Amino acid sequence: MATSKRQRQRDRREVAQQRAKVTAVRGRIRSRGARVALITAAIVVAVVILWLWARGGDDESAPVVDEDLVFPDLPPPPDPGSERTYEAAPDQFLDPELRYSAVFNTSLGVIRVRLDQGLAPAAANAFAVLADDGYYDGTVIFYTDNVGGYIQGGSPHTNSADDPGPGFTVTPGESVDYEAGQLLWSAEGSSTGQFLFLARDEFQPSQAVSGLTILGETEDNSLGLIRTILNSHVDNPDTAFGGRPVESVIVNSIDIQSSDLTPEGSIDLSGCPPADGSGPQVLDFDGPHPMCLDVSKQYTAVFDTTAGEMRIDLDVANTPITANNFAVLARYHYYDNTLLFRTDPSIGIIQGGAPHTNSPSDPGPGYTIPDEGSGFAYEPGQIVMARTAAPNSASAQFFLAVNENTALLNNQGTYVVFGQMDTNSLAVAEAILASHVDQRNNRLGGGPDPQVIVNSVTIEESG
Repeated sequence: MATSKRQRQRDRREVAQQRAKVTAVRGRIRSRGARVALITAAIVVAVVILWLWARGGDDESAPVVDEDLVFPDLPPPPDPGSERTYEAAPDQFLDPELRYSAVFNTSLGVIRVRLDQGLAPAAANAFAVLADDGYYDGTVIFYTDNVGGYIQGGSPHTNSADDPGPGFTVTPGESVDYEAGQLLWSAEGSSTGQFLFLARDEFQPSQAVSGLTILGETEDNSLGLIRTILNSHVDNPDTAFGGRPVESVIVNSIDIQSSDLTPEGSIDLSGCPPADGSGPQVLDFDGPHPMCLDVSKQYTAVFDTTAGEMRIDLDVANTPITANNFAVLARYHYYDNTLLFRTDPSIGIIQGGAPHTNSPSDPGPGYTIPDEGSGFAYEPGQIVMARTAAPNSASAQFFLAVNENTALLNNQGTYVVFGQMDTNSLAVAEAILASHVDQRNNRLGGGPDPQVIVNSVTIEESG
């Protein structure tokens, strides 16, 4: 019995040893398999990265479009008939003494273009007339060229490159170097009336577009939106080139906005307050103010507050109406002895500009001003107009963007940015925001403790 027992023990040990060997071998196999899998995955990732780099050019942030996507259909054109056809080129519409911007309100955001009448005056005027008449309303970006580096639109009759155009041609401008961010317009030939936005400096049109002339260059963050549209490109399976955005990008409207370009001393200042601030304080007005700023100069709003000084350069070039409104109110001492009545760290802002009540319910100066664009992106150091949810409802209240949390407002983008403070001023604003305390009687959350008083806002002129 004992011998049999020892034999069984030896048998069990041998079985255990065999199992251990099998387990070890399996472990080595799994280890080698894992290493092979990792190496294979690394090779695949490297190949994908090289492929994406080759497709994306110099835009490292280019999103990748699934190649298996079905080539998208376009919506029907807004006006397939002849209602958007003209008998002749339009009469002069643009004033040479004014500066103009074309604001493309698209389904993805706003593209702002500063028009240049000097390059091709007849083409710039014709484009502005068409835009002002609603010729482009409801049209789409019907073509994207990922190789040529541009996007194309402006065809209300067909939403395609073979649109018959508005019925006239004009003299194109001289051929010059093309650069990213430019707006090109077809002034003559079969593609008259169509426009292109260049997303890259290397412009290589892969389909015929005749009579191209440069109308102007994009402003603000518009080039980023143009590249976003181009990067959503899907190849056309029926041709060897070109395609369109994966989702239709609709041009809802194009607004033509103007600002004064008259030389120094020629602006009518009869309705303006003294530039040196020597006039009386006025809080209530019958309507908006005349243009009292010279757009060729730089203006800085200097906030003298109980928490320190903040200097903010006003953006007269891009937001002349808003900057002028704020500067005129400041020269009327509208903001003197008011509170920065609201702080909100969750969205990174400080709000003020309410002399009647020092609260968001302030009745304002008695008027509102038009919105100068939309689709704004908010960053620390900006001064921004406050407004209600209704369009064109801003008047006098403002807020200061202090930290990165202001980016949470980007999904709205309707608050007009009209200036930028320097580094020292931003430090003052950060200290004010850091003094925030919740206030039960403040429906917007809270304010600084101790209170911060704006003793005065003065406007300095230079240049």
